[in-house]
Amino acid sequence: MGIEISRAKRVPSIVRLAYLLNRIPRRSNKSRLGLLLDLEWIFSHLCHEASFTAFSNSEHPLRIVTRDLLLRVFPARAQVLDLGCGSGDLLAILGEISADVVGVDHSAEQVGLARLHLAEKGLDNVRVFVTDGVEYLQGGGAPVDVVVLSHILEHLEDPSAILRDVAELCSFVYVEVPDFESQMSNEFRRLLGRPLIFSDLDHIWEFDRREITELLEGAGLMVLETDHRLGMLRLWCSSSSLDT
Repeated sequence: MGIEISRAKRVPSIVRLAYLLNRIPRRSNKSRLGLLLDLEWIFSHLCHEASFTAFSNSEHPLRIVTRDLLLRVFPARAQVLDLGCGSGDLLAILGEISADVVGVDHSAEQVGLARLHLAEKGLDNVRVFVTDGVEYLQGGGAPVDVVVLSHILEHLEDPSAILRDVAELCSFVYVEVPDFESQMSNEFRRLLGRPLIFSDLDHIWEFDRREITELLEGAGLMVLETDHRLGMLRLWCSSSSLDT
């Protein structure tokens, strides 16, 4: 139904001030737009970071949407591998809905935080190891039902290579990456060549909905279900190993 908003609105003073400042002459309309895009990027990222201090992991809207999707699509009693598990925010959700979960991350600090987080939750079906995800796959990790790639592909030099390895290891793959198309202003940034066009300093790639689908299908994965809410692309995929 949407959010109903009163026709009579109060405009805060800070908004009026911003519009007054925007009237200051600049060299061109494109330079004005570029400045506004940079300011939007800065405040958007500050809001995103602050949201993780304002909401707990279980209450954060991003985690809730992800958990709802995983609950709907995950096979019963799944064996799960979370590549690049970080500090374990998603591991706790996976541990609640799976039989056995292995998380790997190259950062010993992040794995330490994950183990503390899991100990607080009392989840004894989740194990976490310090190792590089690509090396783990190349080392011949045991086959699993589901591989989770949450905010991993955008960091890799060759995301298609790890997807091909993953497709041979499991029956299902869950992928989550930022949605480049979630903000119309990202297209303005691309057209103007603005430097602040990434969603994280360590990102090599930013994907739109068509690009991520083509990447997954090119690696032999079939997209079964998608969720594009709250600025993220969530994709539940099956691999060709289902047919073998």
